Amino acid sequence: MSKATQIAAVFLALAAGATGLHAADEAAPSSFVSLKLEGACDNQNNRLWLTNTHTFKTVATTVRWRAAGGKDLTDQFFPGPNSVREIGCAAEAEILEAKFAEF
Repeated sequence: MSKATQIAAVFLALAAGATGLHAADEAAPSSFVSLKLEGACDNQNNRLWLTNTHTFKTVATTVRWRAAGGKDLTDQFFPGPNSVREIGCAAEAEILEAKFAEF
């Protein structure tokens, strides 16, 4: 193997390793989004809020929630970085899926 080929192989290996290391360091999208039930809507339901704490990425978030005595609702939201968004009123809620938005 020529010296130029060896040098090229070393650079290629370093570049591949650096890319893998960066991907492993990034936290899962679900670690940046959360739901909170805060503030009363009525005696059985509270206001439902979706929070994204990521500093520069939008997280596409699928949420299922239900008001007391109501049916399940499911929708996808796109909270921007460092944002809090009110979804509505609910007795219970859960995040079904979270992924970084690809615009």
